[in-house]
Amino acid sequence: MKISGKSAKQPTGPVQIDRASFPDQPNRPNDGPPCTVANVRHMLKCNGVTVRYNIIRKRIEIVVPWIASTVDNGDAVALTHILSLASQYGMPVGLISNVVDAIGDAHAYNPASDWIFSKPWDRIDRLKTFFATIIPMDDYPIELRDDLMRRWILSVTAAAIMPDGFHCRGVLTLQGAQGLGKTSWGRALIDHPTFAKQLIKLDHHLDASNKDSLLGAIEHWIVEIGELDSSLKRDVARLKGFLTNGTDKVRRPYGRVSCETQRRTVFYATVNAPDFLVDNTGNSRFWTIACKGIIHNHGIDMQQLFAQCAVLLREGEQWWLTDDEEKRLEQQNSLHRSYSLVRERILEIVDTSPDFSGSTKAMTASEVLEEAGLTNPTNPQAKECAGYLREWFGQSKRINGRDRWHIPVREKNVTSVPENPPTRRSTKFD
Repeated sequence: MKISGKSAKQPTGPVQIDRASFPDQPNRPNDGPPCTVANVRHMLKCNGVTVRYNIIRKRIEIVVPWIASTVDNGDAVALTHILSLASQYGMPVGLISNVVDAIGDAHAYNPASDWIFSKPWDRIDRLKTFFATIIPMDDYPIELRDDLMRRWILSVTAAAIMPDGFHCRGVLTLQGAQGLGKTSWGRALIDHPTFAKQLIKLDHHLDASNKDSLLGAIEHWIVEIGELDSSLKRDVARLKGFLTNGTDKVRRPYGRVSCETQRRTVFYATVNAPDFLVDNTGNSRFWTIACKGIIHNHGIDMQQLFAQCAVLLREGEQWWLTDDEEKRLEQQNSLHRSYSLVRERILEIVDTSPDFSGSTKAMTASEVLEEAGLTNPTNPQAKECAGYLREWFGQSKRINGRDRWHIPVREKNVTSVPENPPTRRSTKFD
């Protein structure tokens, strides 16, 4: 719950209310008004107290006109003042927080959507100018940069304006040197200071095993995962699952039960090191652009850019990658994998070229590792090897009771030995 400061033309303190004016009267004459939604709404209205539910922040926001509170204890102060009002009018306070939640839900608002639709799109295309704010490395395909940025900014818009059914498909990942302006680029995504303050979270160190870290992320619209390589060193599988969830379970302050809410958060990530991808599967979630430069002070009217994206979405454009875009992304992501001894050893004996025309050998993952010189491979090594084999050659086949792939094994370079090697010259030491 959030408290704002004093507002002009508002009550300067609690007002007197005629008990007879409450919509729901008590059964017994001497009792106070019952704690019903109608009575609490009447009490709050008479005192100028407004209650709304912020869909993006996933929290009730209360404005009490005669108080000001710090951000740190605003929730407790808001509830205390409402409890105090209820007590003043003789109303039971046990269910006040639940009733306030119900009133807030009836007055839900979406600040991100409100900002996007605050002005209609002026029909000026700003997407190409937006794409140009990321300058990729010389060998990075410009077309892929444009495709990834287009899909991502559409997904950000969809998260705000879709009533339901949205889930994030990818994390725009900016890889480049420290000091390039990756975080500043994220800050410029919303050029309205008030909205930016409550809707963007920058440099968030996301830990998928930490509840507070997750909740701190999903109460914003756009979140930067700072130092992505640090997050990937933890529970990678849990992190990947969290990033693309369509709903979240949230317990509101002072709430008794968790509520399932529509995910309204889209992530972008920043990372310095080029070899940050530690897993050999599921990397299509990370829409990586290797950056040479970043223009963050671009001056683009971002409200109009999002308004344009809203029009495109309503015309049927998708925010997820096509099959072709995913294939091109995977080619780039392969350049960002962390070093793996297992992978290097496998590639020494396995030919992954598409034009291979030699014979193949049916082998298990463990047999491939042993052939590569890794004797007595561990289970994690065999699992990693199996992931590479599925990536290169598809699903395994059950052969003689075990999962095997038809492996194109490289021919070993063997130096022939003459049948009659020359004898050693005699020396004076013989």
